[in-house]
Amino acid sequence: MKHAFLSKRSWLIQFFVAFLLLFLICAGQTWTDLDFAFQRLWYNAETKMWWLTAEEFQQTRWLWYGGAKKGISIFAGVCGFVLLLSFKYEKFFIWRKCCVLLLLSLLFVPLAVGAGKKATNIYCPNQIVEFNGTYEQHRIFEILEGERAQEERGYCFPGGHCSGGFALLMFFFALPYPRLRWFGLFLGFAVGSLMGGYQIVRGEHFLSDTLATICAAWIINLLIVYVVEKYRNLLFLGNCPPIMEI
Repeated sequence: MKHAFLSKRSWLIQFFVAFLLLFLICAGQTWTDLDFAFQRLWYNAETKMWWLTAEEFQQTRWLWYGGAKKGISIFAGVCGFVLLLSFKYEKFFIWRKCCVLLLLSLLFVPLAVGAGKKATNIYCPNQIVEFNGTYEQHRIFEILEGERAQEERGYCFPGGHCSGGFALLMFFFALPYPRLRWFGLFLGFAVGSLMGGYQIVRGEHFLSDTLATICAAWIINLLIVYVVEKYRNLLFLGNCPPIMEI
């Protein structure tokens, strides 16, 4: 059996760094106005319009909004089909673990991010008073009491639309060919960034929302890798090359 490329020490370091970065992003959202400063780059205070206007969004949503989601769904379907083929045809066996990891990531990253959105109660830029909205922004480490707790809840942190794109960061761990791992990492980062950036320039998300999704996706992917390796035999992956030491 091939040697695992991810050691326990490397896994722990990555896990700790991802959590630290997520904490720093939350701290920055709470105690600085960097989010607002960055968002002002995409907002015209005179016309009260975003860099990507509502009309332009309607013209492009087929590609960058609905199209991106459909593309990821189709990709998940392809992974599922290849996974089934790996049990019948030996030439597809090398892709079995890759498909399992990608499918789990495409399932659990959006689910976890969706749960986070419900828990954090953070508004989108276009809901904030400064950007022609009606609310004052909540801060993640604030304790919301009284009237503020009774306001309409915000559902913008972390960023949900880009979660499917950043789930593809799993390519870094999943691809069976080591030379392709960094390309896979770049691909996942690029897809997620394009989806997240699209939401930022139309006032639907702050930068911190997208950055938090990157960290959350990396944490969840590390957990998926650990669980899959620990229970590899139960998942019919016993003969697949290991990714990490358990």
